[in-house]
Amino acid sequence: MFKSEVRRRIIKLLLQLEWRSLSDIAEKLENDYSLKITLPGLLKHMRQLEETGIVRHESGVFAKKPDARKTVYMLEGKERVEKLLRQLEENVGNLLNAGVTFSKTAKKARMIQRMEAHMLKKEIDSFEFLLAKCESKKVNSCLTEDEKKKIKLWRMMMQLLKEK
Repeated sequence: MFKSEVRRRIIKLLLQLEWRSLSDIAEKLENDYSLKITLPGLLKHMRQLEETGIVRHESGVFAKKPDARKTVYMLEGKERVEKLLRQLEENVGNLLNAGVTFSKTAKKARMIQRMEAHMLKKEIDSFEFLLAKCESKKVNSCLTEDEKKKIKLWRMMMQLLKEK
């Protein structure tokens, strides 16, 4: 549902504007976000948002110029939608943080593989810290399966280094 940029923008617009007609939403998407979308295409997104219970529609009797023929769209459960958006943004932050942590760990692993044994103590401690961070529940849950396999490989590398 939130993978679509158009639907996320629609939700953000409705959070700001309370309710709008389909043509108003299309106009705001184009003006504010440079997203040009046809009314039938926008209607498809609105129906998907309605199916999930995020948006509802009513006749336009509440508009500045009341017109029962015009449909307006509004958020259903504004607090719930705001909470969903916050959680989505937190998850994005967690994913980015996991990527940064993994990248630092990979860089340290490559560096350790090139170093001489007598220079390793400080670097091994630093690498051990990064590995533990990658293995933490918060970071590990955001890593890809390939990255998790590399973490296991690096953990085995650490065991070999400690045996020397």
